[in-house]
Amino acid sequence: MAELVEELVDAGYGIRQLPCPERLAWGGVLKRRSLLLYHSKGGPLYPVRSVLLSAFVWWTKIAYRRLARQVARDVIDYHRAGITVGGIVGIGASPSCGVTTTLDLRASLEVVATCPAAELTRDVMNERAVLNCRRPGAGLFIESLDRELQRRKANLPAREHDLAAELRGERQTVLAGPPPKTLGDRGHQMTT
Repeated sequence: MAELVEELVDAGYGIRQLPCPERLAWGGVLKRRSLLLYHSKGGPLYPVRSVLLSAFVWWTKIAYRRLARQVARDVIDYHRAGITVGGIVGIGASPSCGVTTTLDLRASLEVVATCPAAELTRDVMNERAVLNCRRPGAGLFIESLDRELQRRKANLPAREHDLAAELRGERQTVLAGPPPKTLGDRGHQMTT
């Protein structure tokens, strides 16, 4: 991640880190609201996991809609102040911040529900529950931000940091990577 910051600063970009949507919606850094289903196979919650997942996604979308409204307001505020927002950088394979790659939440839930708690290390989670459960598409927060920018007739370039490449130790270059996806773009230009 350090090389990403270095790349952007070297290219003349200022950086403003957005709040982590998952931390805000899922119960802090530990994401307490998602922990109940870890190693739940065979327990009382496992048979109702689909219902719980639907409720979890519903709650997440509400929280993300609120955050997306604030981010869209901030983008407009910067623009009105004469500051160009060069874009956002999302995290590939994130269920929230993936721009072109997100997480299949149902598949990931099956992985964590069947994995013994003693085996739930960061590496196991990244490999089994994240990288093995990737799918094309935008994450839930990026989808919400896209809708908010469309509603305000604003657009914003969005690039994706490749989490899989980072975990393999490969150097990241988001500016030299594929062209950015444009959030909020339905043929509109940002209005002031």
